[in-house]
Amino acid sequence: MHPEIATIGHVVYDIRNYVERFPEPDHTALMRMHPSVSGGGSAANVAVNLVKLGHSAGVIGNVASDRHGKYLLSDLHSRGVDVSQVRVFRGQSGLSVIIIDAAGEVRVIEDLGVADHRRAIDKDFIRGSKFLHMSGCAFHLLDAGSKVAHKAGIPISFDPGRAASRLGEKKLAPIFKRCEFLIINRKELFSITGSREEAEAARLAKQYNMVCVIKQGGREIIVKTKEMSSFTVPPYVVKPVDTLGAGDAFCSGFITGIVEKRSVFESVRFANAVAAAKVLRKGAQSLPSRRFIEKKFKI
Repeated sequence: MHPEIATIGHVVYDIRNYVERFPEPDHTALMRMHPSVSGGGSAANVAVNLVKLGHSAGVIGNVASDRHGKYLLSDLHSRGVDVSQVRVFRGQSGLSVIIIDAAGEVRVIEDLGVADHRRAIDKDFIRGSKFLHMSGCAFHLLDAGSKVAHKAGIPISFDPGRAASRLGEKKLAPIFKRCEFLIINRKELFSITGSREEAEAARLAKQYNMVCVIKQGGREIIVKTKEMSSFTVPPYVVKPVDTLGAGDAFCSGFITGIVEKRSVFESVRFANAVAAAKVLRKGAQSLPSRRFIEKKFKI
């Protein structure tokens, strides 16, 4: 039995450090609480969140046979995520050292380890799903996964993040042609196109026949459609504790809406609520229950 939603991307080990403020050069920042560890990586975060939102999900990614890799596999399995497509390599698992200040803002130092190692993808795993979500990772994984889903008529959402956005539009063009939804922020839009302007997002939507969703970190979400229409969706205003994983929470909420046959507007609205709920808690995989989200944000 294949999961409803497959995700492709990184599975990494997060070490979170909470400080009052980020250190200046040649200065020390004191922690305001003990450091914490947990699973991370965008593909893993989205899969965990989807399970919490009531859908079955499986992740296609890589870990190593080290203690971090064993922890990541065990933790994902315990959270109800299908890990049958997580490959285990010799070497070191991906690792993120994260600093979070008192305003909930995040800075990340990352060692990808084996996360982007070349590997085969089980085509039947993707064909057996209803939806594919891809996050920033090695091009060969994005290319292989999107080819299978596109050929099978399975809708694809793509959140390239910093990692894949740096590849630029020319390299990513074949991926875009297979996608139904592109989810980015303005920095990623600039990396892809050389411009932060909404007009470039509209061009991408029309040229590649997809919906382009622009995240703005707590401000209104801008949506550009392939029919050249445009609309905005207001955010839910909360005081963030930790913004780590907010973008992944948004993606999981958006996918949930689309899979449940909601309109793009309503899917983005639900995604905003999921992201707002996530930032109220520490850690990338700390999303509250769907019941909590629906009650708090009346959605």
